[in-house]
Amino acid sequence: MSSETPAETFYRRGRAQLVSIYAVLEVLRRAAVAAWLFGGWGLDARIGRITREHGDIEFWVERSDGERGTAALVEEGAVLLETQPPEESREFTWNGVAFSTAYFDAHPDGTFRTQGRWSDWVFPADSFSDFPAFLAAMPSRR
Repeated sequence: MSSETPAETFYRRGRAQLVSIYAVLEVLRRAAVAAWLFGGWGLDARIGRITREHGDIEFWVERSDGERGTAALVEEGAVLLETQPPEESREFTWNGVAFSTAYFDAHPDGTFRTQGRWSDWVFPADSFSDFPAFLAAMPSRR
């Protein structure tokens, strides 16, 4: 039985996830792969503070960069899990932290779309901008 309080567990897990976010972003930056946080961590980055405990970390990556990003992450020590259709996303663990990369395609009309189960998703032209969001005083987009 752990002697950790709920607040200590929240802090420890959140810190491990933050470290992982910046490690993943750094690996992808070195591989010239742009990535955007989404899901709960993406929302927290937009509002600038951690609002709750998160189960995992999710990133959007342009499909054309997906294989290069996956290879770079695996080379750095991330473990690729064969749990998702690769045309949609890839799931990983790294130092005990779960994260995933989901893929989008840019379209000539300026929108972005996915493939697979969510192929009907259409993101507006400004969805993947260079506007930085911050978590713990660090940018959450490469």
